[in-house]
Amino acid sequence: MIYIDVRTKGEYDSGHKDGALNHDIMEMMEGKFPNLPKDSEIILYCESGNRSMMAKGMMEGVGFTNITNGGSYSDVA
Repeated sequence: MIYIDVRTKGEYDSGHKDGALNHDIMEMMEGKFPNLPKDSEIILYCESGNRSMMAKGMMEGVGFTNITNGGSYSDVA
């Protein structure tokens, strides 16, 4: 299971789930996605759950198949 924090680097640096990768949603909006197998079990989170919900849709749109919106940082920490 891979956790991806889709917040900005500053938000990530201020606190994140241990072991989580940081991949800002703005990079996904530019067409840059995590370099991971498309069938990886991935849980996305952000500050409130809104950005992770949008990131989930974008990642599914490019072929990721096992994505969960984990909601907010406080939900997964």
